[in-house]
Amino acid sequence: MQRQTRDTYFVIFVGLFFTGMALAALRAFNDSGSLLDATLGVWSDTAPLTITAAAAALALTEIGRSIVVIARRLEEGLERIREQRRAEGRAEGRAEGRAEANTAWRAWNARRLEAEAQGESFSELPPDDTE
Repeated sequence: MQRQTRDTYFVIFVGLFFTGMALAALRAFNDSGSLLDATLGVWSDTAPLTITAAAAALALTEIGRSIVVIARRLEEGLERIREQRRAEGRAEGRAEGRAEANTAWRAWNARRLEAEAQGESFSELPPDDTE
């Protein structure tokens, strides 16, 4: 990621630098009569542009990187919340399942004890065996 960010920064900087140089050269050659005056004009005109371009490229790169970091942290936080809710749902499901199983066993045992008390044979399978 670092290498890609530096490459992006470099491409932006070079593009803005050469655009500024070309514009400054055109203006300098139109305004002066000698090569030395034109060269000095280009250098003096492009210094602020170069600094501005570098600052803009750096700012844009850092803003982009910050957005990516924020997005990743938000996604990690959301994933933690999702996992927590899944765990809570599993725990709730297990508790409900145990309650249903206990209810089924209690009802089966009550029928078995009632049949024994009445002296009848009880052939109903336990709840685990019937499902």
